[in-house]
Amino acid sequence: MKKLLSLVASLLSSSQTNFHSASNALAVGKKRFFAVAVVAAFCLIHSPNNINAATIKDVKVRGYITNITSANSFEIDDYKVTKDDSLTWSLENQDAAYKFKPEDIRIGTEVEVQGSLNDETRELKAKKLTADLEQFRKLENTTVLTVSPEGIIKGEKDWSGVFIADGRRIRIEPTTQVLFQPNKSEKKVAEANAKAGKDKKDAKVDENEVVPTEPLKDVSEVKAGMFVTYEGIEQADGTVLASKVVFIKNELEKGEDKMWKSLKIREKDSNFFEKTPGELKVSTVGKFKLLPNKEVQDYVQRIGQSLIPAYQKALPDTDPQKINFRFYVINDKDANAFALPNGIVVINSGMLELLKNEAQLAAVMAHEISHATQEHTWRQMNKDKGKRTAIMIGSLAASLAGVPAASSILNLALGAMVNGYQRRLENQADRIGLEYMVAAGYDPREAPQVWKLMSQKYGDKINTFFWSSHSNNATRRSFLMVKIRNDYSQLDLNQMKRGDEKEYETIASLTKEASAKKKKTKS
Repeated sequence: MKKLLSLVASLLSSSQTNFHSASNALAVGKKRFFAVAVVAAFCLIHSPNNINAATIKDVKVRGYITNITSANSFEIDDYKVTKDDSLTWSLENQDAAYKFKPEDIRIGTEVEVQGSLNDETRELKAKKLTADLEQFRKLENTTVLTVSPEGIIKGEKDWSGVFIADGRRIRIEPTTQVLFQPNKSEKKVAEANAKAGKDKKDAKVDENEVVPTEPLKDVSEVKAGMFVTYEGIEQADGTVLASKVVFIKNELEKGEDKMWKSLKIREKDSNFFEKTPGELKVSTVGKFKLLPNKEVQDYVQRIGQSLIPAYQKALPDTDPQKINFRFYVINDKDANAFALPNGIVVINSGMLELLKNEAQLAAVMAHEISHATQEHTWRQMNKDKGKRTAIMIGSLAASLAGVPAASSILNLALGAMVNGYQRRLENQADRIGLEYMVAAGYDPREAPQVWKLMSQKYGDKINTFFWSSHSNNATRRSFLMVKIRNDYSQLDLNQMKRGDEKEYETIASLTKEASAKKKKTKS
């Protein structure tokens, strides 16, 4: 390529230097013609059509359908998928109860596409589509309510209406079961009272536990911060048609309280004047260097405080359900973030440098805050505890019996169990994170842009903590895009804030400067 361009330049230069000679006119013309011919050939070889042909590659993309453009085409984020009669379908988790038809796919359906991708046009010609039919069946989820379940109306014998929970619209119809159940402490009180002949003096209840006086009896008693478990089928518009809804008072369980207290925090302040980093040390987690810039730390703290849900802010400091949120920027070049159950939210300096505006940072922080408010660490620890114990016992028995690689089997089994549940929690954090963003006035459309930026920097397959439960970032982006389309289309999103871009540029620049390694001065 370089030789070709050099030849063209040489010929043109030669023709120019000899142009003044009349006797060389014919030679000049020939040289010019030859040079132009070479350039034309060069341009033909590197025409857009040939570039496109060179960038077509086989890919596998998993994500949620964000738009249906025709009977034979749809979009997943910026992938423009086309299908024809030669397309093959692969269906996972089939059963006799549900007969899948290709026309059942809709906006929000999760599919895996295998085919040929044109990188220039983003056109993806599908050769095979895979769909997990589990998504068309009844779903069941538990969430901590962000707001009271307004919109539910009680009739003479039944309930009806729509309320917001879990970043979804839950629809209750007369056929929906609406139940109110006691939590663990309330059950313990009831059992102790029954055993003692309902004599409260003889009831054996742990005095250190905070025990609500009465279980819930009516929707009017349900408040933000309480649990709701719902079962139902997700409709085409994203609404869940509930077959069953159960409300329960939340409580800080003894094990959960112990977990909170085990996360002891020790903080060494940064010296902002000398730009010396401080240190955040969390027992059982690790220690981290704090970014030595007060303006950056204050900025992140301000945004974080604005995203805390109103019900949490309203709780008195003495309430055991109160989460004392604290936000820190640490010196780490990886674009990452994490939250602890006691309200410690950590943002890496690399994340601040990657993002382009305040709304994108709000998306990351809202996602992390929701991990804490939704008690994900505690819930994951308690999920399938019996099954995990059985697997561990089985693996131990296999090891004693001489079965090779039994410990590897254990790790794979436990990993699959945890990761499957973890993805549900990540999706929940994405949904509720959007709620927190919108409540604080931020444009939710900036949330998918975070994953676009992550993709550009790291590629689609990321193994950091922030990404561990998603095999393809198109899954994450398209999931958020569908949620915004279904649940926030009634808002004037153009009126929502993205933040002052110049201010964010300043913060990103200060972050980069503060995180840079200091050069040692020669003595």
